[in-house]
Amino acid sequence: MISEMLDNGGFNTLIFDDTYAKICLIASIISEFQCKDDNDNHHKVFYLDFDAAFTSYAKAGLIPTMKIQKINDHFYQSESNILKIFLPSQDIFGIITADIIKSMSECSLVIFDSINSFYNLFYDRLVPSQNNRINIGSLNQLLYFVLMIILKHTSEYNIPFLVTSMIRYRGKERVTSNRLLSMKSSFNFYVKIRNLDDLSITVLRHPKLEHKNYIMKDKVLKWT
Repeated sequence: MISEMLDNGGFNTLIFDDTYAKICLIASIISEFQCKDDNDNHHKVFYLDFDAAFTSYAKAGLIPTMKIQKINDHFYQSESNILKIFLPSQDIFGIITADIIKSMSECSLVIFDSINSFYNLFYDRLVPSQNNRINIGSLNQLLYFVLMIILKHTSEYNIPFLVTSMIRYRGKERVTSNRLLSMKSSFNFYVKIRNLDDLSITVLRHPKLEHKNYIMKDKVLKWT
């Protein structure tokens, strides 16, 4: 369902205020890509998991369709070799980004999860300015550069780039935590859990779809 809505030429921004709802939706999106033709070499999902929440759920067996194995401290992959999860640290973030770009021809989806956790990863590198306010300009520049360089390559290979961002509120308005995504997203959508079992998707912006609500039945992960 969502895989068919994703735009191949711009940012697809998933905004959320419930981390579990985000995990459930991403699991569903990856499952949709896993169901595609396994004989197609252009089918891998690359997942930059900055907060490691999705990886933790998958490792614990709480995502039934996602059985992953550890390759090293910064890399996991599914048994089918379709899903590749990268756990960036400050030291190897650049290497991981370069590896993803070099392997883009094998890919069908890139996930950057999340903007907020990216800032957390690099927070201790921020230096207070003379007025004791944190200067985040250099970090914003790094983030913009990384997002745009990945987007350049996903657009060239005609594959979607999904970025997640925890929302904040400005009065009654819902906004992403990053201005670039607010302005540049082709597909902007919000997820929440509805009736304990279902996911509710609100389309905020899309180049073709009108703003609509969608219900994904029985997509909330359950375990006993």
